Amino acid sequence: MKVAAIDFETANRSMASVCAVGVAMYEEGVIEKDAFYSLIDPADNVNTFEPFNISIHHITKEMVEEAPCWSQLYPDLLSTLKGGLVCAHNARFDMTCLKQTCLNTGQHVPRLKYFDTVELSRHVFPQLPHHRLDDMCDYLKIDLNHHHAGSDAFGCLMIVQRVMEITGSNDVEQMLKQTNTHIHLLQP
Repeated sequence: MKVAAIDFETANRSMASVCAVGVAMYEEGVIEKDAFYSLIDPADNVNTFEPFNISIHHITKEMVEEAPCWSQLYPDLLSTLKGGLVCAHNARFDMTCLKQTCLNTGQHVPRLKYFDTVELSRHVFPQLPHHRLDDMCDYLKIDLNHHHAGSDAFGCLMIVQRVMEITGSNDVEQMLKQTNTHIHLLQP
């Protein structure tokens, strides 16, 4: 089964202000670290870059001026995700970003099955005091350039791979059942 890990960065508090997206893929035992990455020029109504957000991801308005807008890159992103089970670390944030950006730009909201690697991490590593992405990557010795969407997506996917190794599972859905991790549905 194909698994696509996704991560978004936002320009401000609006979940529709995505300014970067990264996707890493796992299919038939092969990991594609940079399956999809792009800076994004947010829609005009959410194109304010707040200092707090910039301090986290270091993406500025000037950096996205030549980047594609959501409607330009969305078909390629959907093609990358098609047919896969999607995951994200703190998936509620990333799935809300995806949905709100689609609604804000007039794109259809995709119907996707997804799971949250925070939930997975909490079930498999209950002894850890925190399950943030950087903490999990440190614990599992996964290289991470935190808050770079491509690196965060890869870190998320590597958590999945490590848990599959720990549980001895070759099937993602079986591993999710084994760890009592829920599969959710994003829908329009």
